[in-house]
Amino acid sequence: MKKYDVLQELIEGKITEENAEDILSEILGSMNRTVPVHELLGMSRYEWTANGHGADFQDIANWRAHGWPNRCFICGQPIKVEQFGWLTREHEDRMQLRHVVCPKSSELGGK
Repeated sequence: MKKYDVLQELIEGKITEENAEDILSEILGSMNRTVPVHELLGMSRYEWTANGHGADFQDIANWRAHGWPNRCFICGQPIKVEQFGWLTREHEDRMQLRHVVCPKSSELGGK
């Protein structure tokens, strides 16, 4: 099965978000794949995780090109993307990261 780099192709304007979704559908529909989906898409494990949490391909491509959010939007503490322990959530009209277990949300009674 063909390997892609959908995020790089988005960054370079070679494909659209819709094209990236079509490529994903094609890969998911293939019963013959032996390579993990994220590798066929040219994505790291944390890029693939962000997509699974709801970030669209364009958001992730922008993060790859310009840097990932590195602070929790709830508590402001650092997030080390490569170490996981975060979720993608829309906040202030854009996709951002928060801790799975945020110290500040614990103080607020889990909210």
